[in-house]
Amino acid sequence: MTITVDYDEVNAELMALHAGVLASECHGFMCGYFCASNTISADVWQNYLLVEMDDATDLEHCFAMLLQLANQVTEAILSDEFSFTPLLPDDNSAFSERATALAEWSAGFVSGLGIGGLAEKPKLIDECDEFIKDLISISRIETAVDEGDDVEGALFEIVEYIRVGVIMLHQEWHHPDENASGPEVLH
Repeated sequence: MTITVDYDEVNAELMALHAGVLASECHGFMCGYFCASNTISADVWQNYLLVEMDDATDLEHCFAMLLQLANQVTEAILSDEFSFTPLLPDDNSAFSERATALAEWSAGFVSGLGIGGLAEKPKLIDECDEFIKDLISISRIETAVDEGDDVEGALFEIVEYIRVGVIMLHQEWHHPDENASGPEVLH
């Protein structure tokens, strides 16, 4: 099991380096790339997430943290225990911060899909195709809304939808035999 990193750690590191990308978008990118390509190499996130960063000495700790994050992504998406969840601020954070992070995560995911080879993938089942369209919409959500139980519930439902959708999308592309055969029925 890898050492886990959390939202605040990753965000602090990226902000300190003026990386131009925050934790949620970074995590979303890694998840999208992994879903499309079934791999995630350090070259990919270095070339796309830290493209304008030059000073390798300042980046060493950031690279190590992002490598841990990439390992978390693969383990969570591949886990049989449904442990995947988008990297977002905790529930004690302001709703607007969490909603903004969710929009950034979704934008990162869609970018990761594109860089990971979405265009070369076979046609998806309708549910997966709809999931990607929904993520594009989520990436554009209005985050300046009043807090309350209704918006909290809606945010929770969106996060749960994303958790299921990411795993479904990865399985659709990388485990087609499992999806096609269905459960075995014994008589």
